[in-house]
Amino acid sequence: MGEANFQTVKEFLNGIITSFKKVPVGKDGIRFGVTLYSDHPRTEIALTDYGTIEEVLVAIRDLPFQGGNTKTGAALSFLEHSELSSTMTRQNTPKIMVLVTDGKSADSVEEPATRLHDRGVTVFTVGIKNADKNELKNIASDPFEEHYLFVEDFELLSTILAKVSRRLCFTASEPPRPVRTTLLAEKIIGPRDLVISELSYSSMRLSWTPATGGVMSYRVVISPYSSAGRLMPGEERQIVIDGNDHTILVTNLKPSTEYSLTVVAVYADAIGDLATVNGKTNALPRVINFRVIEKGLFNLKVAWTLPLRPLVGYKIYIPRINRPGLAYEQNIKGDVSFHVIDNLEEDQVYTISIYAVYPEGPSDPVSTTGRTLKLTAVRKLFLENITTDTIQAKWLPVKGASGYRLTWGSSEGDLQNVNLGEAYQFYMIRGLQAGTEYTVTINPIFGNVEGPVVSGKIMTLATSSVHILRASSITTSSATITWNTVQGATGYRLAWGPTPEFIGSDRPRQVALNSSTTSYQLKNLVSNTEYVLSLYVVFGSAVGPGMTATMKTSPLSHVSNFRVTTYTNTSVSVVWGATVGATEYKITWSPTSGGTQTQYVDRSTLSYHIGHLNPGTRYTISINAVYRNSEGPAASLSQKTASPDSEQVQSVKELKVIETGSNSLKLSWKKMPGISGYRISWALLRGGPERTRIVPADATLHVLNGLLESSTYTIRVSTMVGSRQGMPVVISAQTLFRLFLVQGFPAAHTRFTT
Repeated sequence: MGEANFQTVKEFLNGIITSFKKVPVGKDGIRFGVTLYSDHPRTEIALTDYGTIEEVLVAIRDLPFQGGNTKTGAALSFLEHSELSSTMTRQNTPKIMVLVTDGKSADSVEEPATRLHDRGVTVFTVGIKNADKNELKNIASDPFEEHYLFVEDFELLSTILAKVSRRLCFTASEPPRPVRTTLLAEKIIGPRDLVISELSYSSMRLSWTPATGGVMSYRVVISPYSSAGRLMPGEERQIVIDGNDHTILVTNLKPSTEYSLTVVAVYADAIGDLATVNGKTNALPRVINFRVIEKGLFNLKVAWTLPLRPLVGYKIYIPRINRPGLAYEQNIKGDVSFHVIDNLEEDQVYTISIYAVYPEGPSDPVSTTGRTLKLTAVRKLFLENITTDTIQAKWLPVKGASGYRLTWGSSEGDLQNVNLGEAYQFYMIRGLQAGTEYTVTINPIFGNVEGPVVSGKIMTLATSSVHILRASSITTSSATITWNTVQGATGYRLAWGPTPEFIGSDRPRQVALNSSTTSYQLKNLVSNTEYVLSLYVVFGSAVGPGMTATMKTSPLSHVSNFRVTTYTNTSVSVVWGATVGATEYKITWSPTSGGTQTQYVDRSTLSYHIGHLNPGTRYTISINAVYRNSEGPAASLSQKTASPDSEQVQSVKELKVIETGSNSLKLSWKKMPGISGYRISWALLRGGPERTRIVPADATLHVLNGLLESSTYTIRVSTMVGSRQGMPVVISAQTLFRLFLVQGFPAAHTRFTT
């Protein structure tokens, strides 16, 4: 996959998780986990690690890249027995898995995928580039058309983000898929074939093949063995169950103890044969997924997966061998899944152990190791993009640092500094003096401890050769940047990102351009956001004078020319104008009595027919332009459907345009008996006021005058009987383009081209 593509996938995961920002997260809400795999799968984020969206997003950002083979089958099996096992998942809760891969699996996937489906897991697959489409369709849940997506390259993952997010939200809101069970079909004389299953530390399930005949009941005798392997007299107990049952969950057993289980069939007048099987309970469950998740200079943060069964608590300790003369011990409550161990030494390896404490006693311990961080300096400080009044400081991040202190000053001025958060890797120093040498220093901060200082010197430019930097053709998501040519330049570097007031709405970006380029179109911008633009002149390997400017993208637009073209007593047809940048349209309608309905249509669709409406009812109809995951403002109108009485008035027949002029249209229709007149309405198709005229009952022709040339009109004609009006008949017609005759032009020199 490579590190660059891995970063793109992390941005894709970030977008999916951000779509759940309005729902609860954690123990009582949505839980997120991430497993990476190559030759071997590994859980990087467990379902119980974090309780907020923000913590999950930070963990996604810090996911490490490791290369290797694509063993998808092993990863599916790993999930079945870890994150998606019955000890990890909650009952009556949807279980969803999204597989993202760019290659064909190096091992078999069919059997582990089937087992996940049988466990009730909804599986989505996202294939990229060289992924095996048929393999991903087989892994995906049925129907695969709803659970399988494919893009030709990593950069196209953003095009399916909205679709994946909507489908995941919908699936998460549905009841969980059922778990498939297998029933024993064969029946023989018995009871026989005793089988022990569902072993735990305090219970086991005993099943058998039912005995034939009229069994009244079964007696189940449970007898424990001593540590010496002998049955313990006086410790046995007996359970009687109905003769129709052939399985029982035996509870209240002791951990790590072997038991003899005997089943006897009881008839109305006899006792049947007995069958016996031995089984041993499990040891108390050890803590699972115990690991170090965060490292500091003097502390380590460990985490583990909470079990679904209740326990008293945990005990964490560092054996004395690691801390001569002092052992670290800490008791933790049973509902906690992480702990920070403080007061450690810098750059030391520690072995940390934990065991769970149950009402029945403690489990066996598990251990992990972790090394505290070393107090180190920033490895490299870059001073670049120099202008007359700015210097951009850029550095490599220091693992475990909680922030950075950046300081700058000249020999003639006071020192200035700024404290930056751990996410910063660059900072634009502004308000400097032209042609002045500055010393810039940076040091990492670890809580209350400051790391070593790294410094560099740089001189601001005396003058700037870029005089013009403009933004034009600004839309909701793009803008064209132009600048003047600089003589002798070998290229330009254009950088852009949101201003401090809009920080976080978009990421900073830059592009290198050749010397012949003096304009560039910025794409994929965020609407209604102010950006700072920086243009730097490149002279060979040196970066010369630069210039900055700001511009703001347009807000999301509303849909224009939204109007009704025709209506009946049960339907309304609407049209609208195309909206630049829209990816689809959302249409909603509701009667005054309430009950809203919604429909999404593709961006190429500019009309919609709303059916199954109530006669004689006024509806409010709205439309929004949808821009990826955002919606523009709504455009609304009100329309009343025709009353049921209008069906009793017959409509106009044989309506047509018989003559077309540049400023007029002549209509004709068949004379209708029993009516009192005709109502004619017309308006421009692209939008405008509607004009209406009533003509007498004996008319079969009418001329519409005063029209605009070369324009399309929507014309409605309906019959009238008193105050009642029939269903309108709608046609569209276009006026002619006016031609001017040129006098005195010789016919021999004319030519018309169609």
